[in-house]
Amino acid sequence: MSSVITHTPQTAAAMRQLALALLAFLVAATLPYVWLIENFGYDDILREPAAVVLQRFHEGGSPLVLAWFAFAMSALLFIVVVDAFSRLFDAHWVSDRGTTMLGIGSALAQAIGLLRWVLVIPGLAATYVAPETSPAARDATLVVFDAVHRYGGMVLGEMIGQLLLAAWTGLVAIRLLRSRLVPRWLAAAGLLTLPFWLLGQTELLHGVVPGVPAIEVIPLAFMGWEAWLAALAVTLGIQGWRASDGQASQRPAMPA
Repeated sequence: MSSVITHTPQTAAAMRQLALALLAFLVAATLPYVWLIENFGYDDILREPAAVVLQRFHEGGSPLVLAWFAFAMSALLFIVVVDAFSRLFDAHWVSDRGTTMLGIGSALAQAIGLLRWVLVIPGLAATYVAPETSPAARDATLVVFDAVHRYGGMVLGEMIGQLLLAAWTGLVAIRLLRSRLVPRWLAAAGLLTLPFWLLGQTELLHGVVPGVPAIEVIPLAFMGWEAWLAALAVTLGIQGWRASDGQASQRPAMPA
């Protein structure tokens, strides 16, 4: 049997708002992500030599740039999700501003990392493929791309962004467990994504410490994390709307 309790009107409203924010974020993040997989070979393309990446990127044209822009904006949209979780926990008296800051930090780091594909890489790709570009300038372009990719992508977007996201996910899952806002098994499921986020960092370290094995599990982490958020959205939405109608209330309704 579920140990979920019912809630005040404020908590029920916060549940509904969070469910809507989660669904909006999931749609906004999944559509460009799937498009990039099908049309750019993401994220396997990132393991190709820089010359191959720039050539493929240039061939993708404006639709590819717009897909990256949409993906970056979905990272910023995650801030709305983080705020909605904070409001729900506030309504249930288990708020923690530190958790909120971790989520916002992750969203900003990942958005900045993804925006390199919108504002920096197009110019590098155009320079690299231009017939008038000299061999020396083409080599220099590859060096710049590698630096931008490593710092903007690997450092900010992947390592910092994903580690902050893992920390946020873990703390949110623990607060859901303690608050009984959702079934305990569902809250605990969020913790199961953490090993994948952490193991995925080995692929980044492998490039500078070859002795570290590269474990390519970040796509699994992302998909598992999204599935967890989707399950939370459905559960919270159902509970929030039922509570608003008084169908699942375990407490007397608040006086008007």
